[in-house]
Amino acid sequence: MSNKLNVFFSWFINRPKITGFAVFFAVLLVFSFIIYQEYSLSQDQENEKEAEVLSFVEQNIEQSFKSGYMAALTLALTINDKGEPENFNKVAEKILSSSTTISSLQLVPNGIISHVYPYVPNRKALKLNILKDSKLNDEAKKAIIDKNMHFAGPINLIQGGEAVVGRLPIFIKNEFWGFSVVLINKKDFIENAGINKFSKKGFDFKLSKVYKNSSQEAFYYGQENAFDSSSSHKVYIEDGDWNIYIYSKNKDHLLLPLLSLTVAAFLFSIVIGWFTANFLKLQQKVDDQAVKLLNSEQRFKTIFNRAPIGIVHIAANNHKFITANEHFLNKLGYSLEEIHGITFDAICQQPEDLKTLLESGGKLETDFIKKGGDKNNMRMAITCLKHIDTPTYIFIIEDVTERNKTQSALKELKSRMEMAAHIAQLGYWEWNIDTNEILWTKTMYEIYRVANDTKLTGEFVLSKVHPSDVQRYISKLKTLLDGGSSSPYEAKILAPDGSLIFVMGHLENEINKEGRVIKLKGTLIDISGEKRIKEELNQSYDMVLKQNQRLINFSYIVSHNLRSHASNIQSLIYLLLDMDHAEEQKEMFGMLSSVSQALDDTLFDLNDVINIQNNTSIFIESILVRKYIQRVLEVLQVEISQKNVKILINVPAEIKISFNPAYFESILLNFISNAIRYKHPDRISTILIDYLVLKDRPVLKIKDNGIGIDLEKNGEKLFGMYKTFSKDTESRGLGLFISKGQMEALGGKITVQSELGKGSVFNLFF
Repeated sequence: MSNKLNVFFSWFINRPKITGFAVFFAVLLVFSFIIYQEYSLSQDQENEKEAEVLSFVEQNIEQSFKSGYMAALTLALTINDKGEPENFNKVAEKILSSSTTISSLQLVPNGIISHVYPYVPNRKALKLNILKDSKLNDEAKKAIIDKNMHFAGPINLIQGGEAVVGRLPIFIKNEFWGFSVVLINKKDFIENAGINKFSKKGFDFKLSKVYKNSSQEAFYYGQENAFDSSSSHKVYIEDGDWNIYIYSKNKDHLLLPLLSLTVAAFLFSIVIGWFTANFLKLQQKVDDQAVKLLNSEQRFKTIFNRAPIGIVHIAANNHKFITANEHFLNKLGYSLEEIHGITFDAICQQPEDLKTLLESGGKLETDFIKKGGDKNNMRMAITCLKHIDTPTYIFIIEDVTERNKTQSALKELKSRMEMAAHIAQLGYWEWNIDTNEILWTKTMYEIYRVANDTKLTGEFVLSKVHPSDVQRYISKLKTLLDGGSSSPYEAKILAPDGSLIFVMGHLENEINKEGRVIKLKGTLIDISGEKRIKEELNQSYDMVLKQNQRLINFSYIVSHNLRSHASNIQSLIYLLLDMDHAEEQKEMFGMLSSVSQALDDTLFDLNDVINIQNNTSIFIESILVRKYIQRVLEVLQVEISQKNVKILINVPAEIKISFNPAYFESILLNFISNAIRYKHPDRISTILIDYLVLKDRPVLKIKDNGIGIDLEKNGEKLFGMYKTFSKDTESRGLGLFISKGQMEALGGKITVQSELGKGSVFNLFF
């Protein structure tokens, strides 16, 4: 074997030109490989930059969408159960004041724009039906079908300009109500995404709208042929059906820096080949070792200099630089010659951090001072190494400036979102199904009126829900746990002092890739103030209705009761004129005196009613029932005598009820006079006035054996105004109407049983 090798090497040694050419070719091949690796590394770096920038842009867009979703959701919570917006302008103003992305807000019931904010620049959009507009309805209908927020556009707006339009479909009791809409100006959208910023740093972008039905793309930012899409990075934004392409223009110039290296490698290969050819016989073994050493050194330098992180080698005794790779030098702006003239402590802003790192041997973040005086935040790790029997340190250094800026921006964005939720008094909560952990925002604790350190459990939350709402709330949670959806709801929760807190909430679930519900979350807003205002309005409305009813009753009492007294007085006067005997006239004067006294009493009571109208409630006092029955019978004495009516009173003298005297007399007068007026012509009229108690309520029963009422035919209009059911020309149809109104005004009611030809029974419940 050894002899064969000797023969082989001897063959090359004896042919220096061939050997020199072979060496030339080999060295050129090595350099070609190195240059190719350099090109590949540069391409990989540019690809990584593209991916990082595209990821950053995608995160910004998603953040804009999340901000738009929260704004649309907050706006949707202004819709009450009747489908009516409440405090739209106030809520919209708060949303816009806390948002840097959203330009305007809309509410679109049934697809028709009804509310816009700000109003002046957007008023032209009012009454636009987006479901009938062929340019808008496809994506609007998609949001309704998916029951999820969808971002369309950019769209040319009817009020001018272009904007990305986010539409959140609103469903009330599983019925589509309309949309809560946010508009993001196209220029603001591009700026907030960071596209303008990175365009200035050598990146080209193209944004396109993907039409799934036709698989076509419409480019609305960047030229379609600006670069080859297949050689660029792409990300698909599902919420808007968009493709975002990015291309680093540095890729077009990667070969230029390598051109000089290629020429040098070619010339160097020629020199090596020539050198080998001329000195092969004398330096063969030395040359072989040199080639191996050269290859090893080049590989090390390639790895050392092209590493994507900084590598620094310093002396342990004085912390002077021994060497540093290109990545570290480029980050700080120094050349290798300049770095040799300074110490590691001089560029580390806090040298004590270096001491801490040397003692702990772990990792540490600190600021490094660049050549121009600026600072970069870097993370470094240390390894000890002996160099020519001298202790040295190897530092691995990673620039985390951009990462920290991104984290800081995210923290600031989170703070803004929390501020927006606090301004809107919107509480947010999450329940992690796997860990059973419940998280609340600060506003949630404020809504529940509990301390911020309260231990949150499912039992605690359910204990705060009003018993009448617990089952409905649990049902909604089960629906979400089964993968379903839930519409906004209103409920009552119990404050620590036992008072009621009225809230409006929204629930949703989070499902992982396997289709399993992993989290429930929702928002809550205190609507107790709105409830109180609504209740006060209802009370005011009821008070006005009652006051109006009392005025109507008063006018009816005046026209109806005084008419009865006047009729009786007129009848007695006619009788007096026809009588010649003094005894008969004396008797009639006695009756006239009784009727006059009753009229005086009625006027007195009506005067009290007039005073009552100035109060917020009807005056009620304890009155003797039998006393007022006797008073009414005295008023009707003439009619009773003329028609030979038999009156039976089964009411104890001491029985009292709480009622308005004028109302009570009016009611008695109406029912007793009706019983007399509508007597049966073929039998003696009998009227029974009875008192009883039913279910702790006093009841006055007035029963007669008169002509009766056909309730099947006239029952629904029995108590109607001007409704009469006989041929009596004096009947005006007011008595029962007045009595029913007076009873109900004081919380009473009237029931009736009657049969045509047999009589009627009226039960007055006080």
